Amino acid sequence: MLSVVIPAHDAARWIGDALASVHAQPVHLPVEVVVVTDRCRDNTAAIARAAGARVIDSPAPGAAAARNAGVDASHGAFIAFLDADDLWPADSLGDRLALLESLPEAALVFGDCRQFDDDGHGMQRPHRQTLFESGRLDAGFFGHPQRVIDPLTRLLDAGFITTGSVIMRREAFLALDGFDPTLALVEDLDLWLRAALRHTVLWHPALALLRRRHGANLSRDAHAMARAHIAVLERVARLPEASAHRARIAALRGRALRGLARQEAAAHPLQALGHLLQSLRP
Repeated sequence: MLSVVIPAHDAARWIGDALASVHAQPVHLPVEVVVVTDRCRDNTAAIARAAGARVIDSPAPGAAAARNAGVDASHGAFIAFLDADDLWPADSLGDRLALLESLPEAALVFGDCRQFDDDGHGMQRPHRQTLFESGRLDAGFFGHPQRVIDPLTRLLDAGFITTGSVIMRREAFLALDGFDPTLALVEDLDLWLRAALRHTVLWHPALALLRRRHGANLSRDAHAMARAHIAVLERVARLPEASAHRARIAALRGRALRGLARQEAAAHPLQALGHLLQSLRP
């Protein structure tokens, strides 16, 4: 069975389209859809139930807790993730699922992503290039036509895994303890880095996700994102499996701290100085 886990917070405007895109995926396995509502104040749950999804409430706020709860409530040997405001291209799931099934040693497979702008008034503008096209992410970059060679190093160099393009083995997800609910931001990067340290990671060149950009998801605090990214780098560096990568992680952490210092220099000079001093610490 394939379980599709969709966290949703006040997503009534989009959840119907997201679920329709799930149902447009002809796959050979039974599919269950679990929508996890996170403090919803609208009729997201009713729309999801009407579309045939199972709906549960998240035990705690945040996407990490919601996704973990969805996995706990599901039954599939394979888990796919989709955000409530995003879409899967028609017939885009089967090839990735077949690839993951064919290589039992692999923990997950991901695919390409195209963003599109939604102005909230029916106007949708797809971006000209996909993630793989803009980053020149191909077999030459990944090192193999299917596997990502040295996935941690490559993932540190370029954030190429979009959560809505991932299919993951349940056993691998559970072995990694899932998403860390203490992280309000970049909890997905944290999981992919931990997976890259311990498991085989696969990639598929086809478009796997249509990622919606709109007012509600464009307002994230850039400083908070930068601080969260630094915290994740520090956490990963402490893992025993990361010993061979610590110099690279330290260099990236230092670069990120210096960037954060530049962002905060005018408004918070003492904090900026603190970031610069931190960047000198290994």
